[in-house]
Amino acid sequence: MVRIWYEPTPEGEVWRASVSQGEERHYFAEPSALTAFLQQQMEESRVEAPE
Repeated sequence: MVRIWYEPTPEGEVWRASVSQGEERHYFAEPSALTAFLQQQMEESRVEAPE
């Protein structure tokens, strides 16, 4: 599951996201970090998938 939200900070609102994978949860402070993580996960899934 991917969750995306805005969070208030002294400098203004910032973008945040998290990805849940079973018991694991990964947090991201930048959109580029989230997309890089998701791309890596998709590439790993392709390598592991039987043909």
